[in-house]
Amino acid sequence: MAENQKLEAKYGLFTAISMVVGQVIGSGIFFKVDDVLLSTQGNILAGLIGFVVVGISVVFGAISMANYAELLPKDGGILNYVNYRFGENAGYFVGWMYLSLFYPVLTAVLFTVSGIYIAHLCAEFMHFEPTSLHFLLIGFVNLLIFFVFNIFRPRSSGIFQQLTTVLKVLPLILIASMGILSLVKGDVEEQNTFAYAARNVAENQTLLMLIAASFIPISFAFDGWYIATQISGEIKNSRKNLPKALIIGTLAVMVIYISYYMGIVFGMSGDEIIRLKDTYITEFSRKIFADSGALIMQLFIIVSVLGTSNGLLLAMIRVPYQFAGLPKAKQFLKLNVVDTKTKMPVNSAFLGLGLVIFYLLAYYFTSTEKFFTEQNFDLSAIRSYSFTW
Repeated sequence: MAENQKLEAKYGLFTAISMVVGQVIGSGIFFKVDDVLLSTQGNILAGLIGFVVVGISVVFGAISMANYAELLPKDGGILNYVNYRFGENAGYFVGWMYLSLFYPVLTAVLFTVSGIYIAHLCAEFMHFEPTSLHFLLIGFVNLLIFFVFNIFRPRSSGIFQQLTTVLKVLPLILIASMGILSLVKGDVEEQNTFAYAARNVAENQTLLMLIAASFIPISFAFDGWYIATQISGEIKNSRKNLPKALIIGTLAVMVIYISYYMGIVFGMSGDEIIRLKDTYITEFSRKIFADSGALIMQLFIIVSVLGTSNGLLLAMIRVPYQFAGLPKAKQFLKLNVVDTKTKMPVNSAFLGLGLVIFYLLAYYFTSTEKFFTEQNFDLSAIRSYSFTW
């Protein structure tokens, strides 16, 4: 093992872009349109403008982050940016938060979510009632598989990230294309058009207030793009490629989200989406492709969650290594050591794995114990960044 050795630059521009796009587009967008329309009281025009405004804001945020990525292309990502901009103390405290809470909780929640979707899919064919224990065990197995994958085949993990990003984008593009094609053909019902929404704002409402109300659920759907900075030191020609990835990735997400939203609202009324809640995407798929469409959509959502989980784990196992590189950090457990065979910070990875397992168990315990459920305690509330739901 080699101490203070830099991680090998092994990821290209496309992997970096897939990290940006893949960490934003989890399963969240599939279940956010109903939340957006609920906040706008069913006004689809307010939701559209909300997506445009938030999307542009995120792109400008990425442009700002890209300046730091160009200035500080080394390992550490945001930890180095905070250290540079706000000082060593700020970088140290943010590093502790990332190491002990933010990344391990998010990773644990995402792998549990993967267990939820897989268990429910299996239950349709095996006829059993999924429980929290099923979710935990399936999530734990997924975690171990992806951990081994990331340690011994880090390049393959990058390829998997690219593949899942492409797969999760495909249904969004398909839905967007079908909705926009319906508009071009004139098959969209009048109450599903933006012109109708503009004319039918209730007397006690204003379009501006409805737009503002949409910002919160839309912002959650856009979060996660900055996680790509955690592999900044492993991106080839990081000074140029990471800024490109941040800007191209967020622009792509904005266009995909807006197009997907239009595709949905052109095919279903706002009132119907609100009534169906999170099941709207299943019913939309069933309406187009019958029952097989609902099943295919479930598979796409599982792939989407697994891709996002892999991206989070990819970042998580590097956070202790990056934290150890901060000026104020104390050296312990040899977290800054890179294994000469795998070219990975193995000690850092195992500490990250241990923390994720701890929060997996904590999430299961707090989700099943009466004391916590009666208090509406939700450990996963930290995932408000959440591409997850």
